[in-house]
Amino acid sequence: MSLARTKYGVEYDPGKDDDGSSGVGWILIAALVVAAVSFAYTFARRMAASDGGEPPAPAVATSVEPAPSGAGPRQTHASGGETRAQGASPVDVDGIARRSPRVRSLLLRLDEAAKKGDLEMQVSTIERIRSLPPGEATDIAAELLPRLGELNWRWLFELKNPQWVDEVIVKSGDTASRIAKENGSTILSLAKRNPGTDLDRLVAGRKLSVMKHPRVNIVVYKRLRAVDVFLNGKLFKRYLLPDDSPEVRCAPGDYKTPASVKDFFRRTGVALSPADADEIDILAPRGTPLNVTAS
Repeated sequence: MSLARTKYGVEYDPGKDDDGSSGVGWILIAALVVAAVSFAYTFARRMAASDGGEPPAPAVATSVEPAPSGAGPRQTHASGGETRAQGASPVDVDGIARRSPRVRSLLLRLDEAAKKGDLEMQVSTIERIRSLPPGEATDIAAELLPRLGELNWRWLFELKNPQWVDEVIVKSGDTASRIAKENGSTILSLAKRNPGTDLDRLVAGRKLSVMKHPRVNIVVYKRLRAVDVFLNGKLFKRYLLPDDSPEVRCAPGDYKTPASVKDFFRRTGVALSPADADEIDILAPRGTPLNVTAS
């Protein structure tokens, strides 16, 4: 601040330069500029870090391994810890990527149907796989044959409205043998479709579940040592002869079975296991066409 002596005493002189005051001002301005630059630099770094984000954690490698028979593939982490199984798979899908797109699609459809418990879709998918051109999925079709038989058996005898089955109402004077004969079926299948029903004392008006003209025919393969049962022209189930059973004695040709297919097999050397022979007896009525082939 500049002071001057005047006639009125000591007063402020605006004409004089205040060098000290001007220096302090510049110092304050410089400090503000430095602070602003520092703030801007810090803010810019924080914004850059926010935009880039934290570096992602390393991904854990996974692999799909074949599961034991009857189970689906299981996923394992690189550390070796096993996660939960991904559901039952009807076939070993190891190497599925090497299959044609059509086969892969059918196998995935079959796997999904098995997980859902959709019996009809499983059967139709297996039949589609079996109908593919030779060589495209021959090994898979052979592997699925036992499963097809199990599914068809369940479909026929465990579900309320499967194919090949109808419902009849008992009329006065009806007998189980008459109902079975009229529907091209067997008393044994009638008993299996109607558990708990006394077939010797049928009551008029009662509803019975019955196999409805399934058109059963049987093919015996001597060299293959197998027996195929067809219903309405479609393969129902394949039965294999035990490895230690003797050779089938009957000559190739066409036959008609008597009252019991099991007795016919016994006489002709078709040595199925007792359980398999019983199943075919349930399915096949008297006079069922039977073909023996050398193949």
